[in-house]
Amino acid sequence: MKIGICSTDFEPSCVEELFRKASGYGFDAMQFSYSSIGMDEIPQEISTEITDALCAASRQYGVEIVAVNATFNLIDTDRERLARNIRSIDAMCRANQRLGCRLLTLCTGSRSPESMWAWSPDNASPEAWQELACNIRPVVETARRYEMYLGVETEASNVVMTPELARRFLDQTGYEKLKIIADCANLFQKGQAHPQYVGPVIRHAFEQFGCDIVLAHGKDIAESDSILFAPTGQGIVDYDLFLSLLKQHGYKGPMVLHGIYDEALMAGCAAFMRQKLLAYGM
Repeated sequence: MKIGICSTDFEPSCVEELFRKASGYGFDAMQFSYSSIGMDEIPQEISTEITDALCAASRQYGVEIVAVNATFNLIDTDRERLARNIRSIDAMCRANQRLGCRLLTLCTGSRSPESMWAWSPDNASPEAWQELACNIRPVVETARRYEMYLGVETEASNVVMTPELARRFLDQTGYEKLKIIADCANLFQKGQAHPQYVGPVIRHAFEQFGCDIVLAHGKDIAESDSILFAPTGQGIVDYDLFLSLLKQHGYKGPMVLHGIYDEALMAGCAAFMRQKLLAYGM
């Protein structure tokens, strides 16, 4: 199993520098965002020069691009921006084909005016669910044409906020390549991030979607009554349980670390995960 890093954990830089750093800290896979090289997160056009540069850096430094962020607010109240982002999925799929990457990651969205990663009570409304169900359709239609996988996460701040809703979303959408990104830190609701809840929360999630995981995230969460993410191995996520359940469900993809942000900690986080993977024969 490869150990990866989300490119958004680094400050934006040029392509070569981004991959050089990732390799230097011990990563051999990357979930890539175009924002990490100074572009829009959802570019309307992606030139062959850009994808050629990414492929060259990936080969040079031995860092495989295993997923690309296509994260925009799927229930955005700005209709023009929403329509533009949905149209851009075509360009992202074409670029992914040139990159040899089969996965785009999505955000199921929020009604918050602050951020698509911020909670709004309206996220739990039937109207928000119906709009998400409607807006995912053209994204799926485009992905289907390119045989591209789409990945979503449970996010306490988004419409798909629980494993049950993730299961419902997959089943209702009906696209066989719409899958789950398993991020244990994102499974916790406010008030749940305490050691006694860790095992039940993770096991319950795997009961809902364990067989539909397309990517594993090694993000951590600190013990708190709120939601405070932490560098990998410095929170309460039980990685022994997480890895054993991934292995039990036949997952063989990469483990992509996320939420570190401090480059001084990256090599240590990668080493922590490598030891865990070795212990589980993964």
